[in-house]
Amino acid sequence: MRQNEIFEAHKDQVQFYMVYISEAHPTDGWVTPQNLYDEIDYDQPTDESQRAKVAHACQLGMEVKMPMLIDSIDNDMDEKYIAEPTRYYVIGSDGTLVFNGAQGPFGLDPDAWEAAIKEQIAANN
Repeated sequence: MRQNEIFEAHKDQVQFYMVYISEAHPTDGWVTPQNLYDEIDYDQPTDESQRAKVAHACQLGMEVKMPMLIDSIDNDMDEKYIAEPTRYYVIGSDGTLVFNGAQGPFGLDPDAWEAAIKEQIAANN
């Protein structure tokens, strides 16, 4: 997975976090054939504990290496960053949003994300 490669390459220079937001393909919502094939079977979590369990399964199943944070059940992060279903961001050392990637999965551009990360590393050295 390209994001794991980027994480491994730069983890000593920047802080990485993946934020798990609402389940994109719950069994009680929009189910994809691939999820059925892969036996990914989760209802949309209705409390923080359920969301944490699904996030943990996601992190393990997708072999995500970077630390994962979990959005609150009221979807505060998702609403503020319009992150659904997935998106790459870079937040500068001054707290400003310096890279806002296109909405995924089709708009994800890990190379542009890495370029923005490298730009921030260079600006801070």
